[in-house]
Amino acid sequence: MKPIGILLFTGLFLIACSNEHAITEQEHLAEVEAWHEHRINSLSAERGWLRLAGLFWLEHGETPFGSSAEHMIRFPEGSIAAFAGTILYENELITVTPASDVEIFVDGLLLSEPITFHKTESPEFTQGRLAWSFLTRDELTGLRLYDQESYVFTNFQGIERFPVDLSWRIVATLRPHAQPTEIPIVNILGQTGYVPSPGMLEFTIEDKNFQLIALEAANNRLFIILGDETNRDLTYQGGRYMYIDNPGPNRSVVLDFNKAYNPPCAFSEYTTCQLPPPENRLALRVEAGEKRYVQPTK
Repeated sequence: MKPIGILLFTGLFLIACSNEHAITEQEHLAEVEAWHEHRINSLSAERGWLRLAGLFWLEHGETPFGSSAEHMIRFPEGSIAAFAGTILYENELITVTPASDVEIFVDGLLLSEPITFHKTESPEFTQGRLAWSFLTRDELTGLRLYDQESYVFTNFQGIERFPVDLSWRIVATLRPHAQPTEIPIVNILGQTGYVPSPGMLEFTIEDKNFQLIALEAANNRLFIILGDETNRDLTYQGGRYMYIDNPGPNRSVVLDFNKAYNPPCAFSEYTTCQLPPPENRLALRVEAGEKRYVQPTK
């Protein structure tokens, strides 16, 4: 009788999980459309990926910046003075010195003299339609530039998607790792970082079992970097991203592929996107979520 009791309990548990995550087609459509609207608003925000206009890796020593073609750090033509100042990078410290005739603001205050800070503690600089700050990627330190009139933003006409399909909203189970685990994740620069992972997401599609490695993310969420066979022709070649809620103690969670989205690299060359780990390259066509974004031609 004991094995029967276990099977009965398991069946009831799975039914309870399924009912907990049940949703109608109309509710699902409204949910995905609201998610998509938020997605577009985030992309188009003042510091959204569509506004990126430059990523300049710093060399040690002093480097001038401005709109002149002579500068290694060249901002868009007409956006700022030909010579706007200098950036000194040495001993992990960055010093920004504005040109005497250029008004640059730092965290909203006029920069009247050189400012020095550690490379990991960058303030935000603004001048007219431009904003920039500094970032680090392992041994690299760079300046990331945003332009409110970037070509990508001003020519953006939305993202093509697969039709919303409730069958791609799947209940998955999180199987925790036996011990604390960090997953090696490679970015487009070839750098490898190690990201904590709580476990594997297990799910079934058309009677076939699949797994995805889940990565820890902020706000008690999980981050998924996935590849699938549509990357060859219909979706972004480097894979797509998803966020899902942390399932908590019952380990049951919704994996909605209708919310699979293009990484920042699909919109801008000035990003350092992470690529799917080999375990997350699914041997199926996930025809749901965002399709490959086609860059506007200049």
